[in-house]
Amino acid sequence: MSIIRALYLRQTNHFQVIDVGGGYNNQDGIFDVPVTGVYVFVYTVYADQNHFVRTELVINGQVKTASIADGATPHEVHSSTAIIVVPANAGEHVFVRRADTNSQCNIVSSMTLAVSSFSGWILY
Repeated sequence: MSIIRALYLRQTNHFQVIDVGGGYNNQDGIFDVPVTGVYVFVYTVYADQNHFVRTELVINGQVKTASIADGATPHEVHSSTAIIVVPANAGEHVFVRRADTNSQCNIVSSMTLAVSSFSGWILY
């Protein structure tokens, strides 16, 4: 399946998910932290050809990290990955969203091209 979708300002990105712990909501793209602990969160976003996108990982309304995927070159899809180790409390919301109005925002997720992804797990 090929997905190329435009993101609007502060829009949460929805990912195709294998949800082992049951904390990810496919409807709103938000991971609800099930247990208090230290977590690792990683996301990779692919910008479509001739587009770039700045994204940020947000925990309970606070930006924790950000990245820029710049595919502004014709016929190329470029990626950006962010990883963070951070304490999180049970019930907090974690998601990836478009960060600003300057981005041209087509996100690619395609098994034949590139797959944008979001992962998280408890470290301890």
